Amino acid sequence: MKTLELTAYRDCEQALKLPDLKQALYDEGAILMDRVLVTLHGEEHRLRRNAEMRVFRRHFFRHFEHEVIPAVFDDVMSTVDLEVEDIVDLGYHFMVFLALKFAGIDPQQNTREEFDDMVAMLRMFGVAATLGQARDKDLEAKTQAVRDTLEEFDRRFFTPSSERRQNLIEQVRNGELGEDQLPMDVLTVLLADEDKLNLVRDMVVRETAFYFLAGAHTSVHSLGHAMHHLLSWCEVQNGARERLIADRAMTQRFIHESFRLHPSSPVSKRRCVSEVTLPDGQTAQVGDIVIINLRQANRDESIFGPDASSFNPSRTIANSVPETGITFGIGTHACLGKNLAAGNLVRAGNMPDESHQYGTVAWIAHALLEAGLQNHPEEQPELDESIDRETWLRYPVCFRR
Repeated sequence: MKTLELTAYRDCEQALKLPDLKQALYDEGAILMDRVLVTLHGEEHRLRRNAEMRVFRRHFFRHFEHEVIPAVFDDVMSTVDLEVEDIVDLGYHFMVFLALKFAGIDPQQNTREEFDDMVAMLRMFGVAATLGQARDKDLEAKTQAVRDTLEEFDRRFFTPSSERRQNLIEQVRNGELGEDQLPMDVLTVLLADEDKLNLVRDMVVRETAFYFLAGAHTSVHSLGHAMHHLLSWCEVQNGARERLIADRAMTQRFIHESFRLHPSSPVSKRRCVSEVTLPDGQTAQVGDIVIINLRQANRDESIFGPDASSFNPSRTIANSVPETGITFGIGTHACLGKNLAAGNLVRAGNMPDESHQYGTVAWIAHALLEAGLQNHPEEQPELDESIDRETWLRYPVCFRR
C-alpha cells in the first residue's frame, strides 16, 4: 500500500468526483464517524444524502438566516464582556445553538451549566473527527473519552429529542398533524425514514452527533479565520470597517476568500477501492491512500493568480471556479451545509437581490463588525499546536465603547 498526493487544483477537483476513491480521513475517529453521511460510499451514501437534503432547502436557509441567526446573535451578545472576549469562545456560543437547531437536538434545561456541557461535548466530538490529524497519538484514551461523551449525549439530549419527534411523526401518520408541523431538522428526517434507510439506533445517534459537530465545529474554525482577516484589513485600510458595514455583500466576499485560504479540513484522504488512474497520471491500486490537498489546491497560482497564498478579496477568478475554491468539496460528496455556512456565491461587481443568502459566517462576522469588535490591544492570538491543522486556539478581542 502506498500514499499518493494531489496538489494541483484541477487534479484535486477531478479526484473528488472519482467513485473509485472512498473517504478515509476519519478512520481513526470511527467511534463517532463510522457510517455517518461523510464516510458513506456508493448507494448507501446516495440514499442517505437524498433523504437529508430535504432539510437543506432554500426556505430552510431563508428561515434560518432571517429568524434563527438574529435571535441567537442577540442572546449571545447580551452576555459578552466588552473588555475582553475570545472569538473562539464567542464562535462556540453562536454556533452551538445554531447547530442544535438544524441537527434536531433540544436543550432540556436551558441553563448556563447545560450549555457549557454541550460545548464540552462538541469539543470532544471534534477530537474524534480530527484524531487522524492529532500530533498526540494516544488513540485509546481519546477514543474512550469520545465513547463516554457519546453515551452522555445519547442519554441527556438525543433520547428526549428523539422521543419528542417520534411522537410527532406518529401524530402525522395518524392524521392528527400535518407534515408542515414537524420540526425542520436532520433528526426528524432520519426518524421518519429510518426503515427505508435501514438505520439502527446507534447510527441515528452518531449521525445526529455528527451534524451537531459539522454545523458548529467547522464554523467556529471558519469564523476565527474570517475575523482575523477582517480585523487585520480594517487596521491597515482607512475606512474599511465603514465600507464593510455598509456593504454586506463585500463582507461576504471577504468571508469567501477566507474560506478559500483556510478549509476546515486542509486535506481529503481517500482509499482506493479499485485500480484507477488519477488525474495527474499516477496509478492507484486497491488499498492505496490518496491525499487530496485542498489547502494547496486552493492556493494554485495557475487558478488564483500569483498572489494565491495571500488574502485578496478582490481577486478575479474564472467563472468555472467557486470563490471558495474546493473548500466545500465537489460532486456527490460536496458539503450539504455549504449554503448554510457560506451563503450563495456572488461575484465581485454583482449586486445580490433580496433573496440572496449571505451564510451564517458572513452574517455573524458582519454583525460583529457593526457591534464594534476589534483586536485586543494587549493580548495576542494563539494557534492550536496540538493538531496538524491551522486553527485558532485563542483569539482575544474587545468591543469599542
